[in-house]
Amino acid sequence: MDDSVNVIHETKKMNIIAVDDEVLALKSLIRVLEKVFSDSNIKGFQKSTEVLDYVRQLMEQKEKLDYAFLDVEMREMSGIELAKELKELCPSVRILFVSAYNQYACEAFQLHAKGYILKPATEDLIVEALDSMEIEWRQPRKIADLEEGKCVSVHTFGNFDVFVENEPVQFERSKSKELFAYLIDRCGAGSSTAEIAAVLWEDVVDRKKLKNSTQTVIHSMMQSLKQRNIEDVVVKKWNYLAVDISKVECDYYKFLEGDAVAVNSYMGEYMSNYSWAEMTTASLLEDKMAQRNNIRR
Repeated sequence: MDDSVNVIHETKKMNIIAVDDEVLALKSLIRVLEKVFSDSNIKGFQKSTEVLDYVRQLMEQKEKLDYAFLDVEMREMSGIELAKELKELCPSVRILFVSAYNQYACEAFQLHAKGYILKPATEDLIVEALDSMEIEWRQPRKIADLEEGKCVSVHTFGNFDVFVENEPVQFERSKSKELFAYLIDRCGAGSSTAEIAAVLWEDVVDRKKLKNSTQTVIHSMMQSLKQRNIEDVVVKKWNYLAVDISKVECDYYKFLEGDAVAVNSYMGEYMSNYSWAEMTTASLLEDKMAQRNNIRR
């Protein structure tokens, strides 16, 4: 295995937690994480209450939680429920689920999980999940102005729409437009074919049958973008799709940067045509209230 991933993580001592209520599974996961994340502070927990206490202590010490590797099915509190609590305490935490079951993948990715690893979690599987985040780690969220060569404008407040030089982009399929919307929502983070299928067809249990449908939607999306000569706005690799955020102007991204115009233009609706966007909608409302409170002070 390439040791380059380990080099990335040695530049900073990070806080990482592993959570599993099965002792042997937890010990195994910790051993693997210690190999991948050298010189990091790795803690293992069996109880969710202890996890939350630990993270609160980090916050009090002006530190943050960098990664959380969570089992899904646990007796005290499910990994999905724990992830929501962790996001409230530390919004920047990168959450990866480690589970023996794949039926929770859709719900996990709707929480903006960075990865979903099937047990047993090996070093290679974890590194593969981390590699899919490389574009997110390396790309700044500063969005260049249109005058600097950008011609793609994305509107997310209200309904989702894409424009090239003020002309709307016509997508061949509604699902291909939804896929592009989901990639925009991911803010440059990569998505696998399985993740895309879980989001686009969240009610379908048999994911294997959706493989061809998902590939068709991906191809359709790329063709629609190619017709407007903007296909390079999507980074496409094997089993990997992401938006190159440096090539789009987006009200959502400007909001995240604290742009006053974008913040004021947000009226409580975000990608209203997609149910999976509700999590981001709630986050935007909280952020807007927080920014208003800061202004009043």
